[in-house]
Amino acid sequence: MDIPADFMPEIYLWVSTILFVLLIGLAVLTAPWSKVRDNEAQHVYLGAVVAVSLLWMLRGGIQPGLGFHMLGMTALCLMFEWQFALFAAAIIVALNTWQGDAGWNSYFLNTLLTGAIPVLFTRVLLYLCQRTLPHNYFIYIFINAFLAGAISILLAGTASAWLQHLAAVQSADQLVDSFLWILPLLMFGEGFLNGGAMTLLVIYRPHWVATFHDRWYLKN
Repeated sequence: MDIPADFMPEIYLWVSTILFVLLIGLAVLTAPWSKVRDNEAQHVYLGAVVAVSLLWMLRGGIQPGLGFHMLGMTALCLMFEWQFALFAAAIIVALNTWQGDAGWNSYFLNTLLTGAIPVLFTRVLLYLCQRTLPHNYFIYIFINAFLAGAISILLAGTASAWLQHLAAVQSADQLVDSFLWILPLLMFGEGFLNGGAMTLLVIYRPHWVATFHDRWYLKN
């Protein structure tokens, strides 16, 4: 899902840069900074960033632009809220770009695809569930963690494939035969990864999960 810089026209890279700057600026202005002021919260946050960074190293690929790996963005969003998940994505993609071959010119584009899209989708789905569905523990786990994780990687992979096809980098047949058919398998893995992680966290360390409220999901 990491697109090499030389694959995309300059206009795509410039537009992605502007979108990223606007989004990260909004995140800085609205982030609940009080939640990461104590040492424990900072250590948990840094540990989660390192863990997801290591997860991204376990990757496969068919050819440049058609690589794949687990994302873990849904769990980060649920644990720390979307602003800090976006900051984490920026760090993780930077490490990935430094070690990989995509190139820094496509850094903002890849951060939007593999970071912002999963994070924002997870947060929007959580918002909708909290306002339209009962505040239920199982809804939180199965919809906001399992299902959100599965759909988030589908959206990220589809967006990456669509952009490459739009830029005439990859043909539709090539994308379907070599990449898109893998996404359902990745959806299962991503859903299980995020859902399993959040299940353990809300049981053993619920105070680490910013979006899980005891008075909503347990006492209500």
